[in-house]
Amino acid sequence: MKFKAEGWVFAMAALAIAGILFIPVAALKDPTAALEDFDPALLTRAMAWCLFVVGFWGFKSRFWPKDTQESRRWLSGPLLLVAQAVLVRGTGELLSRDLLSWTWLPLEPWIWTPWFLVTGLTGILLGRRFGLLTCLTGGLMIYLFADPGPWPLVGCVMAPLAGILLLRRSPTRGRVLRAGLGAGLTLGVVAAIHQGIAGEAVDGISAAVLVPVAIGLLSAFLSLAILPVLEWLLGELSDVTLVEYGTDHALLDRLRQEAPGTWHHSLNVADLAEKAAAEIGARALFCKTSALYHDIGKLAEPALFAENTDGPSPHDQMDPLTSAQRIIGHVTHGVELSRKYGLPRAFREIIVEHHGISTVRFFYAKACEPLPDGTPPTVDRSAFTYPGPSPSTRESGIIALADAVEAASRSLQAKTEPELRAFVRGLIADRISEGELAQCPLTLAELARVEAAFISWLKGRNHLRPAYPGRVAETVAIGESAVEGHSATQPA
Repeated sequence: MKFKAEGWVFAMAALAIAGILFIPVAALKDPTAALEDFDPALLTRAMAWCLFVVGFWGFKSRFWPKDTQESRRWLSGPLLLVAQAVLVRGTGELLSRDLLSWTWLPLEPWIWTPWFLVTGLTGILLGRRFGLLTCLTGGLMIYLFADPGPWPLVGCVMAPLAGILLLRRSPTRGRVLRAGLGAGLTLGVVAAIHQGIAGEAVDGISAAVLVPVAIGLLSAFLSLAILPVLEWLLGELSDVTLVEYGTDHALLDRLRQEAPGTWHHSLNVADLAEKAAAEIGARALFCKTSALYHDIGKLAEPALFAENTDGPSPHDQMDPLTSAQRIIGHVTHGVELSRKYGLPRAFREIIVEHHGISTVRFFYAKACEPLPDGTPPTVDRSAFTYPGPSPSTRESGIIALADAVEAASRSLQAKTEPELRAFVRGLIADRISEGELAQCPLTLAELARVEAAFISWLKGRNHLRPAYPGRVAETVAIGESAVEGHSATQPA
């Protein structure tokens, strides 16, 4: 069976962690002497680590979500686990050399290890699932490396877990700092309990609380400082960066000014995609932000698209094939603009996948109309088809469906909920029948929840106001503009 790249990365990271944790420093200086004084316990710990790695890989292969985005994260996650092992071993080695001159300070490495640093970076960059994995793996590392006892193990797992829970919403800089402080405080409380049970003096207990709190807060500052570098190295996007891309960018300014109709369409797609993603537990903020950029290619020729024109369509002067090709070209233009402006790779994937391999049906149908003599024309459907690829992640699939629903809803006449449901279900079924979602890991259950989110959004947008009664309607129509500082009173 072919071993994927993520498997090799995971295996190499597991071996690197084993070497970092279990190879004695003396073995690096004099391997022969280290073999003579070999400690069998090291081999036992290494075997326990290997058993964990094999068991977890089996669990991951069977139950972990399988899509392009998760596979890409498995190329980054193991590297962060290696960093966690370096912190555990490095802290232990430094404290074993009596570098602290104040005897009342705790010298246990688990108190001094910046547990939130790697866990926080993992949670911000790769999501809570990987953050939880880092929490549990960190606890196993400290157990195999130093075996500090039950209370320290509880603290080493609960502290970073508390930080991850405090990052449960889109992490801003303030939330990252609070999460680091919360993680340090959690570990400090556990350390105080541990030191109290051991019979330490008050100054020792106080130090056991203050050291983790200070290190937790410092870890949060370091996380924010390191985050941009890691994003660049690993090609990942944190929610902190997504917030920045969603609020201020030169391309968004151009879209507002040069293609206001497309800008309004993009806002609606972003809103739709965010709500649908939140319903199924996908990355809602990523969907919202990347959807703002999905149609930036229309900046090349805004007038070609109906949402940006009020007068005659320029397509009236073109043949169907030319029109289709220029419409399809907005994907290529979008990729070019994304590279020119330095947009993240994940945004480029949304741009190329949001139409997948669908057909520009209006112009294809127009090209298939019989010739004046009644003979059917010879039409190459592939010339009217987007180059793809099809959506490969849940987020990409949601944005593709949201784009189709928003565009089609411009001419929507349906008002009742059954009509809206039939409208949305028909569009989703159409995309499925065309094979647009064949590479997308969205399940039927998730599609049903996405459909419900779309229907709810359409109901909110297409609501009807109650009609004004006779005389009031005339008053509002004639005199509303003359009312200064007040709007006409409307029925609730």
